[in-house]
Amino acid sequence: MNNAPASSSATTTRPPVVAVLGHIDHGKTTLLDCIRKSAVAAKESGGITQHVGAYEIAHALPDGTSKKITFLDTPGHEAFSKMRARGTKAADIAVLVVAADEGVKPQTLEALEHIAASGATLVVAINKIDKPDARPEKIKQQLAEKGILLEGWGGTVPNQELSAKTGKGVPELLSLLLLVAEVAELKADPSLQAQGIVIEARKNAQTGNSATLIILNGTLHQGEYIVAGDAIAKTRSITTSDQKTVPSATCSSPVVIIGFETTPVIGERFYAVKDKKSALALIETAQSKKETAAPSGAPAESEENKKLTLNVVLKADTTGTKEALEKIVNDMVFSAVAARVVKSGIGEVSENDVAFAQSARTIIVAFKVKVTASAAKAAQAHAVPVLFGETVYELADAIQQKLRELIPPEITRNDLGKLTVLATFKMDRIKMVVGGKVNDGKMKKGVKVDIKRKGALVFSGKISQLQHNKAAVTEVELGRECGMMIVPVAPQDAFIEVGDELVAYEEEMKQKALE
Repeated sequence: MNNAPASSSATTTRPPVVAVLGHIDHGKTTLLDCIRKSAVAAKESGGITQHVGAYEIAHALPDGTSKKITFLDTPGHEAFSKMRARGTKAADIAVLVVAADEGVKPQTLEALEHIAASGATLVVAINKIDKPDARPEKIKQQLAEKGILLEGWGGTVPNQELSAKTGKGVPELLSLLLLVAEVAELKADPSLQAQGIVIEARKNAQTGNSATLIILNGTLHQGEYIVAGDAIAKTRSITTSDQKTVPSATCSSPVVIIGFETTPVIGERFYAVKDKKSALALIETAQSKKETAAPSGAPAESEENKKLTLNVVLKADTTGTKEALEKIVNDMVFSAVAARVVKSGIGEVSENDVAFAQSARTIIVAFKVKVTASAAKAAQAHAVPVLFGETVYELADAIQQKLRELIPPEITRNDLGKLTVLATFKMDRIKMVVGGKVNDGKMKKGVKVDIKRKGALVFSGKISQLQHNKAAVTEVELGRECGMMIVPVAPQDAFIEVGDELVAYEEEMKQKALE
């Protein structure tokens, strides 16, 4: 992380910012749960982390003192790649969690790429050593094959075996992180005005726009203004990770700030200034840079644009999950259909969202957000589908089901039998009563029927009534005579004649798979 402060006599040692990364379900959040002695993992929908969380703890040392560490918990699901990249961007140390019973997985390798790109110091935590099938040495070998040589395996990468479930090895990991931080000589200047990075942003109907910030340098004071890109907020209150309100916060601290006029962009650098005039000047400078940037041309039409497309209006609880869900939806590209996000935002589903979605093949996806009463009424009135979800998995499945419904089903015809018409009775354009003998298979009430004359199709219809020996029946077998009422698919000017052949059949509709 490149956050070296300007030269100042006030420069001092600061706590390390530690990102926790790894494959899904390898125990990242459970490890933080153990460290914080809280129930974060149990509160996560579906048992997975879907936001970047920032937590500050104090670790007691053998000499009776304690030192602070700030932890970032990042999601392991593949859709959250950008969120993991931002986590390492803000971190001094990156802890790669690898489950001892599963080994190196795809997101493990992706996390290593993010760590290498960020410049954060790598520390490996081999988790779940309490499991009977745990193989820590195998994990070390797998990492060595990827060029990650741990201490004790001919390399210099610090590592710790532990069990986040039982707590074994966790205190040793914390001490190791503080040792790594001490070697790195992390410095900051508390006398400067705060600057750092936006790691999460939210929109709430009651509190408005808020953001989780990591202060990389300086001190943030109540009453100052914060600028993050085009977003601006007066710091009326500063909330810490343990939900306490404080008058100021300094280097490496995670804080929540409410009252942004617009939602900040996650990953954006933020700067604190004394007054609104200075804040507006920063925004004006940022806007000038954007205006001088070369505009990008419209994308050329491709084969993907010609697919049958499901349009998605997406609303999510935070900017981070919105971004991840946008990736999930826009990656749903198949041979016949595709999905695309046409509108997205954070906060509850509004009446404007429903109005935007009132077009063919458009749905609303609501992730961990509510629908306003007026929006719900409008959605029902205009038959706008709204999909709800608490995890990315269930929403992805629901969206894919909607995509399947766009594909015309595969229809399989199964001929049941044939009948030769021996007599005709009542005849009009919308119903015809005939009698005949089944000479192949069977006749069945309710099925479709083709009327053929000398081998040529005259029209099609449905067997609405079926009788044998003047009794209503559902089926008539081979060799028996019966009477039936035929209802044409559409009113007919042609009528059934003696000698015509009736071919009864059923159709089976099978939903095609997404390919």
